[in-house]
Amino acid sequence: MTIHSSRENHGSDWTRRRFLQGLGQGVAAGAVSGAGLDAARTAQAEETPVEGRVRHRQLGKTGLSVSEIGYGGHSWSYRRVPDGDGYRRVTIDEAVEMIAAGLDMGVNFFDSCTPELESTIPGEALRRLKRRDEAVICVRPSHRMKGVEADKKEVYQWTEDRLRMWQIDCIDVLLLSNVANVTPQSGYWDMSYSIEAIDKLKQQGKIRFAGFGSHFEPKWFFVAFQKFAAHFDVCSMPYNIRHRVAEAVMPAAQQAGLGVITIKPFARGSLLANRDLAGADANLPGKMIAFVLENSAVDVCLCGFHTIQQMKMNFSGSWMRLSPEDHARLQQLAAATPVLRGEHAWLEKGWCYA
Repeated sequence: MTIHSSRENHGSDWTRRRFLQGLGQGVAAGAVSGAGLDAARTAQAEETPVEGRVRHRQLGKTGLSVSEIGYGGHSWSYRRVPDGDGYRRVTIDEAVEMIAAGLDMGVNFFDSCTPELESTIPGEALRRLKRRDEAVICVRPSHRMKGVEADKKEVYQWTEDRLRMWQIDCIDVLLLSNVANVTPQSGYWDMSYSIEAIDKLKQQGKIRFAGFGSHFEPKWFFVAFQKFAAHFDVCSMPYNIRHRVAEAVMPAAQQAGLGVITIKPFARGSLLANRDLAGADANLPGKMIAFVLENSAVDVCLCGFHTIQQMKMNFSGSWMRLSPEDHARLQQLAAATPVLRGEHAWLEKGWCYA
């Protein structure tokens, strides 16, 4: 199969309206499954939450039943565990304890990105627990869509490396990922070589489903939906109480037949900065995740944590219900959060209405 696209800059005039008007045959075909997904989401929304149990949702058209909250890969790779005057990473024994507790609560979705510890730590924990069959594993080949033939080799190598690190034979979801300063080099969304690699990996039985998403402006999602959605099953985008432009993107993803995985529920921690998380604001992380889960278009909300206490608070968002006062408080916090700069500034460029 050869589907290499031209390297035109299509993005400047692409809007959600134009996307919906210009759906191609493949995208329209993907939308056929939407009625069944809508019915499933309605049933899920009516499900009575049970304290201590994270509910499941259907991941787009994959048919996978996934926990509506997932393990963010940064949980295992960042130095965030208080240790005297400094911080350390989660140990393998701590990871085993957290993952066992999470699985018992129904949390089965694992995400991993660039740092190797995001794969090796949970991979070893699942091996020790002998509970791999309960897990849905998502791997992100980071920055592997440059629109050149070498993309294929990089995707193949990344997949082989992660299969080894996770100690598995098949990846459930391979999620192509880019950043804003890489994507322009590929003519804005030339995924064609990566798609060839994905097709081959599926034929080889090394991956089950595929998706795309990460650190770039919302307008490029509409381009990707129109050009390539028929080749994918899911997409991933940031969404939290401050960065809410995703609310305009997610319906288009659903129309294209794609499941939705959200990231950055705490805006890389900025929404929780300077809060009394050991006291008056102790349940704030759960409330922020509960806000994300109020959106029925979300299939999985990924979150990070570094202690079992943080993990349980995050997962409580599945059975927490927000009051009008909670919503007002969250809006207040969002408005008061300083603008993100440096490597996280991309969240403010397009994803934030402010």
